[in-house]
Amino acid sequence: MITLSLLHPLKQIPVQVWTFENESVIRIGRSTDNHVILYSAVVSRHHVELRRVGANWEILNLGTNGTYLDGKRITQVPILDGAVMRLARSGPNIQIRIGTESNKDLPNTMTGDRTISQRTDSAFSDTEITGRSSEPPSEFGDTESGIDTPKKPVSPSVGMIPVPPHLQIPAEPISDIPRTAPQAPNSFAKAIATDPSNRLNEVETFEAECTHQRGGGLFCVDCGQPLQVLQIVGEYQLVKVLGEGEIGITYLAWRNGQNLALKTLNPDWVDNPKAQAALECEAEILRQINHPQIPRLVDFFAIAQRPYLVAEMMSGNTIAQQMMVEGPLQLTPAINWILEICGLLDYLHAFTPPILHRGIRPTSLIYQSTPFAAGEIALVDFGAAKAVILGQETPAGSTGYSAPEQLNIDATPAVDLYALGPLLAFLLTGQNPISFYGDRGEGYRFHAESVPNISPALRAVMQKVTDPDPEQRYASASELAEALRQAQQQD
Repeated sequence: MITLSLLHPLKQIPVQVWTFENESVIRIGRSTDNHVILYSAVVSRHHVELRRVGANWEILNLGTNGTYLDGKRITQVPILDGAVMRLARSGPNIQIRIGTESNKDLPNTMTGDRTISQRTDSAFSDTEITGRSSEPPSEFGDTESGIDTPKKPVSPSVGMIPVPPHLQIPAEPISDIPRTAPQAPNSFAKAIATDPSNRLNEVETFEAECTHQRGGGLFCVDCGQPLQVLQIVGEYQLVKVLGEGEIGITYLAWRNGQNLALKTLNPDWVDNPKAQAALECEAEILRQINHPQIPRLVDFFAIAQRPYLVAEMMSGNTIAQQMMVEGPLQLTPAINWILEICGLLDYLHAFTPPILHRGIRPTSLIYQSTPFAAGEIALVDFGAAKAVILGQETPAGSTGYSAPEQLNIDATPAVDLYALGPLLAFLLTGQNPISFYGDRGEGYRFHAESVPNISPALRAVMQKVTDPDPEQRYASASELAEALRQAQQQD
């Protein structure tokens, strides 16, 4: 048994207690999928883990702002009975007691607040956790409320820990970015929210100064702040270039303990109204999405008429990077990845009108290996809308995954399904799928029969989903997923 007691910030007496009898891992943080939820501005979504190691326990820090024991920042240390850990330098204090006898030391006044906590599958709404209104949506915050599904009642075993007032996240509703039509590029100047009060205020706060004496890679190992900054844009410090194309450039950005992705236009495109509208369109797409495997919109603003889009950073290697390290996949894990992507597409295509990604390829899919990730695959980079609005041709390097109608303004969800055929071929072989294209008397197209070592049933599925005529493909991602399952059973 292990007991966690939230301590009063001044009196250092327990104000709430959680007792765990069977768990081997206990997670604490701001996200609603933790065992203990601390909705504090300095606490990360997944801040710390307590792990059982034989008969003992250890603490593993996960948070950007750090976890402290006896005033010292720790990474992974054994737990001694009675230890008090602090989440961030100025965050909540939690005392840890190990064993059944430790409960006897708690004051009698805590009896009513003591909880035997068990991990639940309940979906918690923002209202249930923080008492905020559920309108407007809160999908842009650094929380993981998950997919928009009907909410279940809050389990009595899990709840919000009362956080001292100076650490609480402000309760004002979060403003939406302007909802403007991408077809009207001249609305750009009016559309960008330049008022700082309209920006997301749910950020982690780091108050103490650090001299960075121990250094690190990009970030200080002690305080987590950037060691070198390429540029400062508003309240964001740009640390590293993540990617650059003809139109835009994406940076790894840092703000108050958060790593984020900041995207803007290259200098040659800054004054182009259509390019501005295209970035605005991408922001509008992300604004609508609330899914733990798709980055949430954090901010959209302009400085000197240059637009900036800031989104949640999805950690992990791209599938392209992962394949370079691990090599081709076996059939079962490859199909499992495709099935997971089908689930993401089902979510996007259920919007009215459907949200089309138009750029599914190994570099827009992130492999998430962290134990608390919602799934193995995250879908990023919704920037293909720029090419549609600008009337460009299919982006170089993605041809092997692109349907013939990839950039048609009237494309249907079939445009996204097409990419999953070549993607599966890449996962199974490690080869660029362009090598499986050719003209064999019926026009230039993907030929599934060229993919080695696959069953006839799977070959038929890949051939159907890559039919040049979108009407001949599967009607939905769920229909494609079912066809893949049946083909796998016949293998």
